[in-house]
Amino acid sequence: MNAETQFTDNGDGTIQDNKSGLAWSKKDSFQIEQDWMDFQEALAFIDKLNKDDYLGFHDWRMAEKEEIESLYSAELELMGRSNQILNISPLFEPKCGNSSWCLPFDQQGAFNFSYQSGVSQIYDQDFTQGYVRPVRLWPDD
Repeated sequence: MNAETQFTDNGDGTIQDNKSGLAWSKKDSFQIEQDWMDFQEALAFIDKLNKDDYLGFHDWRMAEKEEIESLYSAELELMGRSNQILNISPLFEPKCGNSSWCLPFDQQGAFNFSYQSGVSQIYDQDFTQGYVRPVRLWPDD
């Protein structure tokens, strides 16, 4: 499966990853909330999406490091915030943040994955210029 066929727009605000079986929100936290967030705010944001049945689902979560890394492909381009080229599927909503918080984390730091470089780095949890892209399992029919 190549990078262009890996993803399908489900037409319900989600993008299906045909390789992993995950469903990603087309929009990230910045597009939904119009603000950056630190790691703890990102966790609270995911909880709020579930309480609000965002897109009709209540099982959203923060991605694991390996899961978010699977979105990256040097072959793909999407225009992000501040006209930055991001290397994720163009099926995602344009003008999203250039990174995403992801798991695991410890008392001080958490991983933040860059859609530009394809690299995950540990940032202090109080780094305030973060984003998160919600993900959920796509049910087998």
